[in-house]
Amino acid sequence: MTSFVNRARKVGQRGLALGAAAVVLTSCGWQGIANVPLNIGPGSVKGSKTIYVQIPDTLALNVNSRVRVADVFVGTVRKIELKDWVPTLTLIVDPQVKLPANATAKIGQTSILGSQHVELAAPANPASQPLRDGATIPLDRTTAFPTVERTLASVASVLRGGGIPNLEVIQNEVNNLLTGNADQIRAFLSKLNVFTAELNKQRDDIARAIDSTNSLFSYVASRNDTLDRLLVDLPPLASYLAGARDRVADAVIALGRFNKVTGETLAAASPDLLTNLEILQRPLVQLGKGAPYFLDALRLIVTNPYPLDNIPKVIRGDYINLSLNVDATLSALDNGLLTGTGVSGMLRALEQSWGRDPSTMIPDVRFTPHPNMTDGGGPFVERGE
Repeated sequence: MTSFVNRARKVGQRGLALGAAAVVLTSCGWQGIANVPLNIGPGSVKGSKTIYVQIPDTLALNVNSRVRVADVFVGTVRKIELKDWVPTLTLIVDPQVKLPANATAKIGQTSILGSQHVELAAPANPASQPLRDGATIPLDRTTAFPTVERTLASVASVLRGGGIPNLEVIQNEVNNLLTGNADQIRAFLSKLNVFTAELNKQRDDIARAIDSTNSLFSYVASRNDTLDRLLVDLPPLASYLAGARDRVADAVIALGRFNKVTGETLAAASPDLLTNLEILQRPLVQLGKGAPYFLDALRLIVTNPYPLDNIPKVIRGDYINLSLNVDATLSALDNGLLTGTGVSGMLRALEQSWGRDPSTMIPDVRFTPHPNMTDGGGPFVERGE
């Protein structure tokens, strides 16, 4: 009787221990016995290597699933978690396993019943460095073998004719498209080739345009406060303009009438304006011809009748030195009085006819260049209109 009581007490204690363990595991997010890591088999010895594998799809893989190399059981899956939104496997592998640093990983199906494992392998061009403890196999070197479910689904699709009858329809439509349109298609392909080549030449400009657009968007983004204020102030302005629509319309109509009156006035006065402009061209032409002499004339206008450079020589204290040279020769009178008139040169010709040597006469201003002139020839003074 005592032994029976002791045995019942032990069974009760074990039941309470299992219940407490179940409560603890449930509170910690326990998801079943299959997800409890087991330190048995390859990879459980001291010094085992930890390898992380980023996988696009974990399929039906579980914790404690096997890790194989050349179909040899070398480790187990210790953890399946999400790191930076990428499914990541934590593998514990036997330290004797030798793999290159660029090793690949695949999820394969161990049995037809659905058990899966992770297959580690060396690529076609293995790296010289080994796969070290704590290394990560990235997404671009991981994939999965076809599962039984996907294979059966593909076979069922083929057996049911899924999509295959449509191949004949596609072939007929392509044949109808190409029949009789070979020249047009060839021309289109040629133009497409030219377009592609020209587009390739403009890729630097396109890249620069994209960069400029990015700079524009960055500038606009930095002016968010200004845009917000504009969007806040614009509706009241639009409301004001909507209320002042009649006044704005009257202003536009009045401006149209003003333009009409201005056009009619200018049209009526256009002959007189044209005549005045033509008359104004004559003094402007003469002023243009006399431009080289303006600076010297200005030096005389301020201190008339004495040139500006001679003022220190003329004014001597409280008296003025004055000397007068009068040249009454016909050539001098011709230069001073007749230059630019229709009878310019007549007195000079009369003086020469009386026997005066031209080399001893005062130079003819019509053919004597000003010091500021660079062109030769002449005449330099023409008759004014």
